[in-house]
Amino acid sequence: MPQNNISEDSIISEINMTPLVDISLVLVIIFMLIAPFLSSLVKPMKLPPARRASLNDQNTVKVSIFKDGTLAVNASVVKEADLGGVILKEITKGKSPWALVRADTEIPYERVMSIMQLIKKAGIERIAFATRPEEDGEKK
Repeated sequence: MPQNNISEDSIISEINMTPLVDISLVLVIIFMLIAPFLSSLVKPMKLPPARRASLNDQNTVKVSIFKDGTLAVNASVVKEADLGGVILKEITKGKSPWALVRADTEIPYERVMSIMQLIKKAGIERIAFATRPEEDGEKK
């Protein structure tokens, strides 16, 4: 039987962790830079002005109503018929039972009310409206 000239003491059986840590840190930095862009709104929106806002929207279900009639829950576009199901999924993910409605200033009042009714049917009773800070020269 042939014998190996390599002894057991000279075999290196450790994994070098430095490249793994380097790659992990680079990926964390990349995700930290990209995450704000992924969670932003799909379309631009002009919100109504307000003097102050009191709701922290970090853990709410965000429903956006755009000028062209499309709807979005958080950052994903949904159909009106699917709105209730998508909101229920968000609630089961751990979102609080608050809905933050973002509606463009050009959306008719009736449209906003019909979306609010769909939100309430999905099980959310507390609804807040997103606004932008009021500027000095705006109408009050």
